[in-house]
Amino acid sequence: MQLGRELDWVIKRQLIENYMAKHDLEWNDSRVQMIDLQFHDIRPGKGLFYKLEESDAVDRIATDDEIAKAIYDPPKDTRAYFPGYVPAALRGRDRLGELDSVIFDLKEGPLKKIFMLEPLRGTEAHVRQLLTESPTAADLLRNISRASGM
Repeated sequence: MQLGRELDWVIKRQLIENYMAKHDLEWNDSRVQMIDLQFHDIRPGKGLFYKLEESDAVDRIATDDEIAKAIYDPPKDTRAYFPGYVPAALRGRDRLGELDSVIFDLKEGPLKKIFMLEPLRGTEAHVRQLLTESPTAADLLRNISRASGM
């Protein structure tokens, strides 16, 4: 909680808790849920993060240019590497993804979901060999299952 100026989830939690205390609200109140959604509005000047930035209530740790670059060249030492690299590694095969998981549609059977909840798993060092040894999405999923003992 000491990172209330730098870390997005801490910033959002403190913002919501302060609003709840000020207006005597519970977590399930629709106004609280609206703040939760508005925090993630990525339009400059519209989202709550940008409003906090304008009022000097938060510290940015990345520039807009660094963020734009990371979309196509994810940091190799974070869990963003795996979901960012997989599409290129598998040459555009279908996949849906978000930072906490990567979902594969192999066009046979149910979707396969790989959770990305541990910050140090999914880095380049952690998955490089798996990606090298997996020419297809099916191979990658099979190799991940073997590596994790599933």
